[in-house]
Amino acid sequence: MPRADSVLPDVRPDSAAGTRSDSPPTDLRPADQRIPMAPALRLGVAAVVWLTLLAVGIGFAADLLVLRQASATVFLLLELGVAPALLARPMRASRFALVALVSGLSAVVLTGITMAASHVWQPGWLMVAVVVATVVMLSIGTVRAVRDLRATRLPGSADDHEEARGGSAGELPWAALGTVVGLALVVVASYLVRGDPSRGGLFSVEGPLWWLGLAVLAATTVAAYATRRSPALPLLAMSGVVVLSQAVAYGTPTMVSAARHVGVVDSIRVNGGTTTGVDIFQSWAGLFSGVAWVADVAGIRDVMVIATWWPVMITPLIGLAATVLARRFIGHDGRAWFAGALFALTITLNTIYFSPQSLGTVLALCVAALALGARLPATSTRDLSGRVGPLRLAAILGLGCTLAVTHQISPYLAVAALVVFVVFGLVRPWWLPVLVLVPAVGWAVANRSVLGTFLIPSAFGNVFDNAAPPSRPDATLGTSVTNLIAFGTPAALLVLIGLAALVVLLVGPRDRRTWALVLAAASPVSLIIATNYGAEGIFRVTLFAAPWLCILAAQLPYERLLRPFGDRARQVGVGLLAVVVVLVLAVNVYGNTALDWNRVASKDTTLATEAFEEQAAPGSALLIPGNGNATPGGRTANYLQLQYVTREALGGYADTSDSYDAVADERQLTSKFVTGWTGGGDYYVLVSDVMGAYDERYGFQSYDDFEELSAAFAADGRWEAVTTSPTATLYVLSDPDAARG
Repeated sequence: MPRADSVLPDVRPDSAAGTRSDSPPTDLRPADQRIPMAPALRLGVAAVVWLTLLAVGIGFAADLLVLRQASATVFLLLELGVAPALLARPMRASRFALVALVSGLSAVVLTGITMAASHVWQPGWLMVAVVVATVVMLSIGTVRAVRDLRATRLPGSADDHEEARGGSAGELPWAALGTVVGLALVVVASYLVRGDPSRGGLFSVEGPLWWLGLAVLAATTVAAYATRRSPALPLLAMSGVVVLSQAVAYGTPTMVSAARHVGVVDSIRVNGGTTTGVDIFQSWAGLFSGVAWVADVAGIRDVMVIATWWPVMITPLIGLAATVLARRFIGHDGRAWFAGALFALTITLNTIYFSPQSLGTVLALCVAALALGARLPATSTRDLSGRVGPLRLAAILGLGCTLAVTHQISPYLAVAALVVFVVFGLVRPWWLPVLVLVPAVGWAVANRSVLGTFLIPSAFGNVFDNAAPPSRPDATLGTSVTNLIAFGTPAALLVLIGLAALVVLLVGPRDRRTWALVLAAASPVSLIIATNYGAEGIFRVTLFAAPWLCILAAQLPYERLLRPFGDRARQVGVGLLAVVVVLVLAVNVYGNTALDWNRVASKDTTLATEAFEEQAAPGSALLIPGNGNATPGGRTANYLQLQYVTREALGGYADTSDSYDAVADERQLTSKFVTGWTGGGDYYVLVSDVMGAYDERYGFQSYDDFEELSAAFAADGRWEAVTTSPTATLYVLSDPDAARG
């Protein structure tokens, strides 16, 4: 039997009849394998869930806390949607993985927010109900998989089974092996350099093993394309390898802001629900409520553990969702996987961490993929656009509700793209975007009391001000070169992707699909037209424009460019692909890790803020003698009763010239602090290395000056140390009245 990839048709899924042609010799795209998951694979997936449920049961019955924490967390965050997915019609592995993961996460969010909003917090009983339902569905799915497996072994089914394997019997799964080896090298190398972030970032301290692991992943990806095999595994691994390295090396979230989100989770757990109307995090607490349920069931005390590993799960999921979406426009897996991985690797301008935005991105991509319908084989000449069936409409509504309670802006940017596709006739029925819009508007109206700073009538139409990048009026020094490069290189890469998309528009078929992608990429501009989302507005525009640009760029007609090379075209194509893979991976590495020194809060700092929030009396205040963005505050349920006072709130920074007087600066800060804030509690101050790093990188104060300021606080007898560690010290003011005097 011929190999499944012996002939590769070069045709767009919406091509007109008669345009099919065999692939040129320069084509590096792998075979388009649309074979549904084999029964053996479905049975294996079911077995994994059975084992996890067994581990959950043993963990609870034997009171094995570590086993309970690990198994319950894995089940709820990764496996909850597997059993329902097994009941659906057999689908290809990538789609099955996306359906299982996203439906499971959506169920966790909707369950959590229902309990939190109603203040009927019963995590244990809900877990029992979920496990019972899972056992029933998993039993049915297992029986079906066993039945199908037996059917494939019956006489007369050998030919079909051989075609399902694509003639791969006896071949070594080197793509999977290369992926495993690359990841293993990266994990070992990162484990060997565990510690606090260094000035140069993680990549500056990693050893040869780490770089070798990255090289293995890149080489495996290029080899998969060169031999027309699926690049799925190495590309998914590559999209998450850097955040995996950070989680192993630091053992703490890669963004200080994650601490505030952890505090919301803790507040929900302690109070048995959300405290709406207090802040926007409590009002849009879908993700936080779901994680609170997971943490309570698993017995996890400190949710910073989940926050640390969240990017490792969500980043490859973003790449997978973008790939499934790309298949709606691209007729071959190789280009679709490239588009998905390109998006996941180039979004470092929007750091992926434990945040509603990360989940909102996945949900928005899935909504678009569902709305655009199932992709047809590359050999089909039938129009892809069509009316979405009832099951897909129900799924879109469910994801729309999940989006509505999770993030403030993602639903509207998803709707903006859907409207574009409705206009071009690619999404039917025309009212489908309403399934996402109505839940979002309804939730916003219910929580309108916290939207005052986001909905300003004067901001409407003020595009230039709304799109302005973050400004730092308190800065006394220039922004560091490291910062400029860390933000500049991903931005430059996005420009290159945009140029590639422009080439596709100019030289490719300018049909309605191409124009729809172009306008979908432009649709996020509606955010900065309608409102001033603050300093992050322009970053959100690039985030929601990037997937459509990547899909366009992945359709670049490179075959035409390689024709002049004749017989050497294939070798040149492989070389160019290798350059692109290395370039994109390098930008991802630098963009994710170059700012670790000022962006990752050390464990010492997070423990110090936790000590303050757990020990301080209500009404107490903590002085941050630096920028507030560098402090992992608000990480416990007590954050609503305490106050963080930043240096900006006390009048800004002192002169950073050679005449800087740290002692005078410290005394002035202390005086302003105790006279300006009277909450009825105690006065604390936190001094940590990450503050000095952040201030230097963003031009507020040199690191040397901050070290002098730290020494001044330590030498001031009025401040008594509460917790002391190598990189952070928490002090309490012994006599506030004397300081006021």
